[in-house]
Amino acid sequence: MEKTNFWDDAARWGALMAVVQILFSTVGLFWKSQVLSLLSLAVFITLLFVLTKRRALLYGSENGYSYGQCMKYIFWMMCFSGVLVGAWEIAARRLLFPAYYEAALEESLKMVSSLYGPAQMELAVSMARTMLFSPIWIVVLSILGSVIQGCFFGLFISAFAKREMPWPNHQDEDMQNPNNGSNE
Repeated sequence: MEKTNFWDDAARWGALMAVVQILFSTVGLFWKSQVLSLLSLAVFITLLFVLTKRRALLYGSENGYSYGQCMKYIFWMMCFSGVLVGAWEIAARRLLFPAYYEAALEESLKMVSSLYGPAQMELAVSMARTMLFSPIWIVVLSILGSVIQGCFFGLFISAFAKREMPWPNHQDEDMQNPNNGSNE
């Protein structure tokens, strides 16, 4: 494995995480299944663990790779992933599948229409459209969602992926200097 800098690794593997999330979310648009959701979660957690462990093994051999360093890496990897997922969501919602998202919005609004009066419902429709189709909201919420998801699982993954700093071998030093500690 070749060592690269932190930002290169976070961006590269964040892009991989984004591609996986994009694939599962696109398939999920057309095939609603609990199995698909569980498979998506399993792949996400596995990738997050493998990529974090890879980073810890690559950079932790001399000075260790702490829990905090693992969390920092996961955080930034998920930020990069969130930006790419957000860009995809903008394209999907505004260009590729707008009819699907409109239908999902209409279905959601029908469910809550009995709770609100006409004036409140008009305001709710306006706000829902803004949140669902506004590029800035899509990107911000994609980044936030990716970071929360990654950091939640990262709390547990970092505990297993971290690499403790190797302890110095004091026995070798004692063998080289047998009078160590004497008052001569």
